[in-house]
Amino acid sequence: MRTSYRRLTTVLGLAAASASVLALGTAPAQAAGYVFDAYNALSSPSAKTEFAQDGEILYALDIKSDGHGVVAQWRYNSSSAVHSYYHGGGFGTVGKWDLSFAEGTTLQIRACLQDTSNGSPYSCGGWEYAKA
Repeated sequence: MRTSYRRLTTVLGLAAASASVLALGTAPAQAAGYVFDAYNALSSPSAKTEFAQDGEILYALDIKSDGHGVVAQWRYNSSSAVHSYYHGGGFGTVGKWDLSFAEGTTLQIRACLQDTSNGSPYSCGGWEYAKA
């Protein structure tokens, strides 16, 4: 009886240790995959910009069927140089751009509307902070 009790506690101990290692091993990956959001308006938004920390991907989402294209903008923390990425695919579509920043870089993102690729962004939302 004593031997089977030892085996059971050993097996349970190994299972608990394995579960702990798995949980601790996945926690940093989940934290690194944070997604930052910005909208062009607080009420009834029609454009959304997302920055995915994991992979440093910038997305422009057209979330309203209004005939306008969308723009994802980013800049380094409070810089005057603004980078714009236009997406005119229409409602329900997503533009995607693979960017590259040094780990821990602080940037700001926002969403805007734009009617053509050579047009100008308008109806932009406020700047939201993001971190690479």
